[in-house]
Amino acid sequence: MTHWVYAFAGCPDTGDFQESAGEEEPGEIVFRDRAGGFGVMDGFVRESVDDLMLVAHYRWVASGDAFAVAPAVLRAVSELPPLARAGGK
Repeated sequence: MTHWVYAFAGCPDTGDFQESAGEEEPGEIVFRDRAGGFGVMDGFVRESVDDLMLVAHYRWVASGDAFAVAPAVLRAVSELPPLARAGGK
């Protein structure tokens, strides 16, 4: 059983961090509730995937309530260049 690692970067309040994820290939966006944030969430877009190491790299886009974060993240993902992949898939 292999698991992906999500590497999050650029969030001004939480800094860079990683977390273990499931077995399925990661999606283009991730929304995370901020621990102790009282309704604050962080939104990230996927920038690259390393199929060999099973690491998906995400860049922070916005923080705040869902009504502000979701549109910002969806706008950012539509502006991304084609997915950069390492590991040969």
